[in-house]
Amino acid sequence: MTKIYTFTGTGYIGGSVLTRLLEHPNVNSFQITTLVRSPEKAEKLKSLGVNAVIGSLLELDKVEKLASEADVVFATVGMSIVLLR
Repeated sequence: MTKIYTFTGTGYIGGSVLTRLLEHPNVNSFQITTLVRSPEKAEKLKSLGVNAVIGSLLELDKVEKLASEADVVFATVGMSIVLLR
């Protein structure tokens, strides 16, 4: 099982990456985790088999933990988050 983490799965780029992962022929061999801000988005993604973790990119400990547990990480966030630090 390949563990995949996307920093976000609902934005323009992150949503596109997540869609492609879910359409991949080997999707059954993926364990996909993504970070979302709302419970509503989390529930929608969970219904698609995605482990949606509610949180913020500003929660650096959470982001680091999720990334460290993955085999593959897609960093699909805009640069504005870097400016907030």
